Amino acid sequence: MLSAYRHRPEIGIMRAMGAGRGFVIFVFLTQGALIGLMGGLTGAGLGNLALLPFPSRAAFVSGTLPLEIAQGSYGLAIILTVIGAIPASILTARPKARVDPVAAIGQ
Repeated sequence: MLSAYRHRPEIGIMRAMGAGRGFVIFVFLTQGALIGLMGGLTGAGLGNLALLPFPSRAAFVSGTLPLEIAQGSYGLAIILTVIGAIPASILTARPKARVDPVAAIGQ
């Protein structure tokens, strides 16, 4: 949402040069998907680093916490993050695509 507000003059310029509402939504959709992908990858990497000190299931000893890192849940977490970021970017982009070019450039 902050990205859409900060880029309001650029949105106005794109609209004044003939870019349609669909193109503005596509730009924000792509940006939201990339932000979601980078956030998912960063979170998965940091989560993996946080789990490294714990023993795996093969090395499980009574009184410790067994964790299975290779279950494929990292991929699912990344996919869900991207899927969550896309609707959020659409909800933000739709009102900004309707902005009046003259009012946006004059800000």
